[in-house]
Amino acid sequence: MTAPDDPLAWADAQAAGDPVQARVLQALACRAAAQPHGALRERLVGLLEQHARQAAVPQPAPRSARAPGPLAELVAQLRQAHASPELRNVQAHRRTWSDLRLARRLAEVEAPVPETLGPLNSHVLVRRALQQLHTLSPDYLQRFIAQLDGLAALAPLQMAAEADAKPARKGTARRR
Repeated sequence: MTAPDDPLAWADAQAAGDPVQARVLQALACRAAAQPHGALRERLVGLLEQHARQAAVPQPAPRSARAPGPLAELVAQLRQAHASPELRNVQAHRRTWSDLRLARRLAEVEAPVPETLGPLNSHVLVRRALQQLHTLSPDYLQRFIAQLDGLAALAPLQMAAEADAKPARKGTARRR
C-alpha cells in the first residue's frame, strides 16, 4: 500500500519510535485524506513521505549515554575541591574578615554625631538607616556594606578614566 492510496493506513503502518513524530505523521495523513485528489493532496502526501523518511533515520544517542563533557568534568572537580578542608578554612577566614569589616563599619556609624547637624542631615539619616538595617537583617547589611566597599574601590578608577577622557587644555596666549 502506498501513501497516495490511503494516507491514514499508510501512516499507521509506519513504525515511528518517537510518539511526537508518530503524531505528526498521523496529522499529515488526516489532512491528506481530507483533500480530494489533486495538487494539494499530492503535496501533503509528499510531506508525509518526507517526514516518514526523517523518522526512519536513527537519532543520536541521548545526552546521558554520552561521555561527560569538559564542563561536567570541571563541575565534578569543583565539587571535590569544595569538600576539601583547605577550602572550608578559606571560607571560614573570609567570613571572619567580613564580620570584622562589618563591625568596623558599624563602629564608624555609631560614632557620636554632633547635635548641631539636625535631624534631616544626610549623615544622621544614613546612620539611623544602617542601625535599623543592622537590627532587622544583619546578613543583608553585610552584603550591602560589601557592595559599598566594592563601589568605593572602583571610584578612583572611574575618576582616573574620566580625567584621561577629558582633552588636555591648551595654553592660551594673551592677545594685546
